[in-house]
Amino acid sequence: MQRPPDPEDEQQRLDSLQQLNILDSEPEERFDRLTRLARSFFDVPIALVSLVDSHRQWFKSRQGLDACETPREISFCGHAILSDDIFYIADTLKDSRFADNPLVTDAPHIRSYVGAPLKTAGGHRIGTLCIIDDKPRDFTQEQLAHLRDLADCVEGELQQQTIDDANRIIQEKETRLEAVVHTVVDGIMVVDISGRIQTVNPAAERLFDSTEQSMIDEEVGNFIPSLHIEKGKGSFKSKLDALIHDSEEKNLEFSARTRSGGLLYIEFAVN
Repeated sequence: MQRPPDPEDEQQRLDSLQQLNILDSEPEERFDRLTRLARSFFDVPIALVSLVDSHRQWFKSRQGLDACETPREISFCGHAILSDDIFYIADTLKDSRFADNPLVTDAPHIRSYVGAPLKTAGGHRIGTLCIIDDKPRDFTQEQLAHLRDLADCVEGELQQQTIDDANRIIQEKETRLEAVVHTVVDGIMVVDISGRIQTVNPAAERLFDSTEQSMIDEEVGNFIPSLHIEKGKGSFKSKLDALIHDSEEKNLEFSARTRSGGLLYIEFAVN
């Protein structure tokens, strides 16, 4: 038996796999649907979405197999991730790398294996969509292309996982930021590039003895005709004019004092 060697990008590959936050997660219909389709379309007893971890291959989706993982050192998928090409073994007993493999000599008695590598958006091969039979099988190039198409669908679901996780993190950060903004004692105001107010926090409402609802879409100058700029030089009006008309102006936020002495942070939302 030949143990699969590590890919050249092993550490980056493992990092990419960990970042998916998918290992040891619960079964999901979006993956099970694809393995069911592969099993039926190719008329095989086993179809798997296999993710190759550091010392194991773990099955995100499995049809026709009870085990949820097997050691990487005896895995077929460990060999399949060494190349972008589909890894195809028509008869394991005729291949010296696998003839005495425990997965061949014992259950599930693999006699033919086809694995299409799964890649992350960064190009790292993290696993396979594979189909397995307990008898020798020949597959046509057209059939192998169909398996690649299904593997592309699995990759799409993995990339969606990354997008969903990123959106969740962003939402959590926005929620925390919103909580902070609404509890600080200084006023915060977001103004669009035309000078109209987009949002204010409770402290800014108190500064101007007004409500957010009444201030939204109003010109900021109606509420603060003159301000003392805390950072930089010039009046509020000159600062606003520069932001609106001068494309070289890079400072899109600044702090100012109201006539009553309250501190107000102004941020310009540029679409």
